[in-house]
Amino acid sequence: MERGQTENGDAQRRISEFFGEYGERLWNTALKMCHNRSDAEDLTLRTFEQALRKFSLYDESRSPFPWLCGILANLYRMDLRGKARNALDFFADPPDPPDPAPSVPEVIASEADAEAVREALARLPGNYRMLVVLRYFDDLSVPEIAAQLSLPEGTVKRRLHEARALLREDLSRTIGPYGA
Repeated sequence: MERGQTENGDAQRRISEFFGEYGERLWNTALKMCHNRSDAEDLTLRTFEQALRKFSLYDESRSPFPWLCGILANLYRMDLRGKARNALDFFADPPDPPDPAPSVPEVIASEADAEAVREALARLPGNYRMLVVLRYFDDLSVPEIAAQLSLPEGTVKRRLHEARALLREDLSRTIGPYGA
């Protein structure tokens, strides 16, 4: 067997392992970004396809989940750009309801507050929503997010700050001011 075939087989085996270990977690991340089960499934599968193609860029000494999240986020950003070009889609299917399985942050809040948070998150612009999901739902650090999205850490921090301000403003209208 040639070396290229061996490397490709190793890449396929590792990506299969990643899928088994991180597939559901990555799908949940995609669902929080897309708010549509079908789009989240498609985004997750495309992420693993891209990971297989780009496996030679993966640093085996690092955790695979941030690397996979970076691929997912880049594909999501490309989708957002494509949707912006085709923004006049009046007949788009409504989004599927949020996943009924609560995440850890949702368990902490009351159900009414959790629903308000999910709705506020859904109203965030896509790039802000992506950062909030990666940081607060997937527990990626600012440096990990910055590295995976090829953004300066300061930009990630600023955008997270802006996203939190938008969420705080939105939530103050639905569940009252923070700390009340």
